Order: sequence, then C-alpha cells, then structure tokens
Amino acid sequence: MKRLKSIGAVFAAVSLAAAALAQVSDVNPKAELKRSVERGKALFSDESLGTGAMSCNDCHLEGGTKDGAMGNMPIRAFHSLAAEYPKFFKMANRVMTLDQVVNWCILTPMKGTPLEWDDQRLADLVAYTASVRGERTERPEKEAQKGK
Repeated sequence: MKRLKSIGAVFAAVSLAAAALAQVSDVNPKAELKRSVERGKALFSDESLGTGAMSCNDCHLEGGTKDGAMGNMPIRAFHSLAAEYPKFFKMANRVMTLDQVVNWCILTPMKGTPLEWDDQRLADLVAYTASVRGERTERPEKEAQKGK
C-alpha cells in the first residue's frame, strides 16, 4: 500500500512538472523581453519609484539616449550598459552590477526604496537601460588628451 502511495506521489509530481514545462514552452522569449523593455521604459519616467519628485529621466535625458547631469556631475548617455557592468561606479565609490546601480539611483537621487532582487520592475528597468543605444560623446578627459 505504501509503495502504491509513493508511486502515486511520484506520478503526481511528474504530472505537475510536465504541466509547468508545457506552460514555459508556450512563452515566446523574444516577445517577453520586448514587453519587459517596454515596461522598463515606462518605469524610467515614473516618479513613484522615489519620493523626491524625480524619475530616472531627470538625470538620464530622453530615456538615457542623451548626455545629462546630476547636479554638477555629468552623466553620459547609455550605450551597451549590460556589457559595461559590473564596473567601478564612481558615485558609490565601489564596484557594482547594473541592477545595483539602478537601485542606487532609486535610493539616492530619487529618495525611494530600493527594489527587491526578484521584483519584476527591477528586471524591467535593467532590461530597458541595457537596450538603449544612445549617442555617446567623448569623455572630457579624452577630448583634452586629443588636443595634446
């Protein structure tokens, strides 16, 4: 009798796993990523992520496609951010991942609450920022070196 219950439990578990896999296989990964990028783009202009009446777009102009600034600190347009991180993030004075930088921006200039690592909004913001191919200008120090 115990053996039949065990076999029944295994069969039920296999059936549930098969049903879950069937649902996963119906998902179009490219379409899901596109929807995530679109949600991230909407969040990029959403002031509700913070309490300081700011959105990401206040420092990262035109959705991160143009150079901007945070106070006196110049902020360059996004370009292939996913390939640049992790890296040393000067404003935080440490090495950070792109997810951490997004949360740093929410916490520090936007005065909001950082998003949990499994919050879909964090994934959506990172997907959007990683998708942007903005107009990159030379860094001021590199332009100065060219004149030498």
